[in-house]
Amino acid sequence: MPRGLPRTTVLESLRLTALLLPPGSIPHVTHGRDLLRSRPLLAALETRYGGRPVLVRRPRRPALLVLSKRDAVRVLAGNDTSYAPALDERPFGLPTDVLRPRFIEIAKEEAADLASGVVDHSRLNACWQRVARRCVYGDGATRDEELTRLLEGLTRAGRWRASRRQEILSGRYDARIIDHLRRAEPGSLAGLIAETPEPEARGLMQAAYWLMGFGCAAAGLTQTLALLAAHPGHRKTARSDPDHLRACLREGLRLWPSVPALARVTTTETSWYGSAVPAGTPVLVPVAAHQRSPRLPYADTFAPEIWLDGTAATEWWARPGCDGVNLTLAVGTAFLGAILRTARPKPVGRLLSPHRPLPHAIDLARLRVSMRPLRRDPARG
Repeated sequence: MPRGLPRTTVLESLRLTALLLPPGSIPHVTHGRDLLRSRPLLAALETRYGGRPVLVRRPRRPALLVLSKRDAVRVLAGNDTSYAPALDERPFGLPTDVLRPRFIEIAKEEAADLASGVVDHSRLNACWQRVARRCVYGDGATRDEELTRLLEGLTRAGRWRASRRQEILSGRYDARIIDHLRRAEPGSLAGLIAETPEPEARGLMQAAYWLMGFGCAAAGLTQTLALLAAHPGHRKTARSDPDHLRACLREGLRLWPSVPALARVTTTETSWYGSAVPAGTPVLVPVAAHQRSPRLPYADTFAPEIWLDGTAATEWWARPGCDGVNLTLAVGTAFLGAILRTARPKPVGRLLSPHRPLPHAIDLARLRVSMRPLRRDPARG
């Protein structure tokens, strides 16, 4: 292992490993919603080592933690085959544009359940998971809540490295997915997968990843709805302007991303600042810390305009996403739009007050909005 690159101390390694990379695994994304709490530690490492990557000590092999913008771009640019996704990302290679109109209609239908009363994350999440299941497996999966529970259980087991429980849940989860895939319902991703010539195992992986990708957007939707409730000016504009609403959703995801860090793995020996890093080394990019960097004047504020005026376009972390991300954004925007056209969200509490910096960590369980049905032309606010 290279001697030239700096290494974290034992204490730093323990803190970073808990946040970024559990021992013995190379995740596609990191778990947990508290990565931003590590911002002071990341800033201290960046200052101490001049922005150079840092080797994080781990039981099997060190991981390379990328701290600077220049190095992050090198790893994530996509034109260097030396850095591969830690897991296969190709499930988003389906011709999904033909399904987008249908998915948007599904989102609008399900959003109708949130037009009144108090909406918290639990209620919104249950509604959005129905959207996810219908999009991926068709209307026949609408009530299959056990499928979502199994996925949540697998995520928890992976987070706590409960390998035996993970194995049991994975078998039950796969069996349920196979049943839905066999239906190959038209107008769903399962139907599209059935039309694509590929091995059954490949189709199973695609379907599982799509459900995971759709499902994890629920947190961002809850956050965005709560932000719109606390910012009436943006709420009024978003109600009649889909582009502004999409920008609001992207802001909700920037402030508290569901994917706080990205993982890559070196496919060959690479050179970093004169030091050789072996093939198979995990490379971690803490995207969330960059998105809330103190150098950004809008770091801790709700600023949808950065996605519309070209400001975000200059930032590497705001680059266009894959087909799966773009599809999820489109469906999520339609979901929020349907809510705003029928009801006005009002904040419950002052957790996301526009008069003070937004917190780095957010407890989804504390986010609640009161929905007041509209009685007049929604375009007038």
